[in-house]
Amino acid sequence: MTFSGRVQFKQALIKYGLATQRHLSFPKDEKDRIRAKCSWKGCPRFIFASNKTNSDRFQVKTFNNEHICPKRKDNRLVTGVRIADKYEHIIKANPSWKLQNIKETVLLDMGVDVSLSKVKRAKAIVIRRIFESCRGEYAKIFEYQVEILRSNPGSTVAVYLDPEYIDPVFQRIYVCFDACKKGFQAGCRKIIGVDGCFFKGACNGELLCALGRDANNQIYPIAWAVVEKETE
Repeated sequence: MTFSGRVQFKQALIKYGLATQRHLSFPKDEKDRIRAKCSWKGCPRFIFASNKTNSDRFQVKTFNNEHICPKRKDNRLVTGVRIADKYEHIIKANPSWKLQNIKETVLLDMGVDVSLSKVKRAKAIVIRRIFESCRGEYAKIFEYQVEILRSNPGSTVAVYLDPEYIDPVFQRIYVCFDACKKGFQAGCRKIIGVDGCFFKGACNGELLCALGRDANNQIYPIAWAVVEKETE
């Protein structure tokens, strides 16, 4: 087999080790060659790949795929980062997922009995990723405001920063598209309702929506706002 480079080759080996629940060691891991073997003493499973001549591509030169060892519950390839990558979407949807339950799920899915400290580290990695992604998104809030006003002239967009901080920190935003304004005035009943929901995860606050009813008695969005909490 041929791989695009050492990174792809090593990722394939790690993926193999996780899928077969066996730990691989890398006695030689260099820029132009990689040698990997099963870490179980006496197991002949062995693979070696190196650069092709005049190319950055990696090609397998020696390969013995015979295992004489059992699956391992102490597979050190199952790191905190890899647990975080595998279960990130579940932890995002359920931040209160208990460490013991994550530990049991890892044992069931990956066949590895990991420590609670490693599970805790994996969950902390996911939480940190959530916070970092939110920080990057909120940094673009004024670009979002300018784009709305450019693409839909006549719209109303108000962004407020928290006055308690010296650095710019987002507090709330109000948005009403011009098309929604005109649509409400032209064909909706003269009634407005307000509804909201709480944010879960890294961001606190509420999403409030002003809603109308159109001629078919369907919900019609008029405006929306992100606020700290629902008050008068």
